[in-house]
Amino acid sequence: MNYKIFNKQVFEQAQVRSVSDVVLTEEELENGMKLAVSKVDPTLTLYLVDVDGQKKFDVRWDDSSEIFSGWYSAWDNFSWCLSIVEKQND
Repeated sequence: MNYKIFNKQVFEQAQVRSVSDVVLTEEELENGMKLAVSKVDPTLTLYLVDVDGQKKFDVRWDDSSEIFSGWYSAWDNFSWCLSIVEKQND
């Protein structure tokens, strides 16, 4: 595995059902809940964020950020970024 999972329960829940019932702390409401991070490049992260009362996924890499409504789109983007990071370090 080329990434580290930070919140296994929410990470696994996101794969099989809605995360709308996940409660975020005040800090997580501001910064997001970190779900996964690249082992090669720690700036590549997958977060669960609250956007206007709705849970969404945020793929952050360096100074960029892309918000996704669904898990599969976010995971595809995160996985693609992981593959780029690995190629850069070969």
